[in-house]
Amino acid sequence: MKYKQIIFDVDDTLIDFAVTEDFALHSLFNSHNWPLSNELQRRYHSYNQGLWRDLEKGRINYEQLSEMTFHDFLKNNLGIEVDGKQIMDEYRSFFGEAHQLLPGVEDTLIYAKKAGYKLTILSNGEKYMQRHRLELAGIKKYFDLIVTSEEAHYSKPDVHAFDYFFSRTEIGPTETIFFGDGLQSDILGAEKYGFDSIWYNHRHRENNLNLHPLFEVENYPQFVKLMQNDFKKNY
Repeated sequence: MKYKQIIFDVDDTLIDFAVTEDFALHSLFNSHNWPLSNELQRRYHSYNQGLWRDLEKGRINYEQLSEMTFHDFLKNNLGIEVDGKQIMDEYRSFFGEAHQLLPGVEDTLIYAKKAGYKLTILSNGEKYMQRHRLELAGIKKYFDLIVTSEEAHYSKPDVHAFDYFFSRTEIGPTETIFFGDGLQSDILGAEKYGFDSIWYNHRHRENNLNLHPLFEVENYPQFVKLMQNDFKKNY
């Protein structure tokens, strides 16, 4: 086999992030009787994505993101003053209960496991929450190693996150391929670290960072086909 190890991202690679965010946001707002229109939800999504990009670029840390997210958003959009960390903790408790898999995930993990790949995870997220969601989704059992940014103390695409990951596995970068949806985190991270990646572009986004994943796929059956052909570029 060309590779011995596959690293997966979690949110919007294994578990549907849009469904998760929608559930958690509605649950949080309902619990406080705050109004949540479609427009406000779109605004939150855009704002939150911007904060995560700042985190990935090292402009803010995880603690700052946790404090700012709801404190600033609620103050600026609804004129509500809250304890940002407390509200984020509530949001994450709801987020941690949502675990809808994207189409084809489990069948692909079963195939990859039977084919002999070591399946691992590197996620920008909290240790307990990500493991809990994978457990609820019924797929935690397929993974030999799960590493989060909370444990690594660095977030993808920072090379230190990958240093920490590879210190926990006996398989090196040359025998590893990364499968993830995030250009800024997953694909850039693998490229900076010098190993191959597959961009899971199921949201049909534009590659505006001029990155060079080895492959780009839109669904899991396409990923399985790559494995069946041992990731050969031309077949």
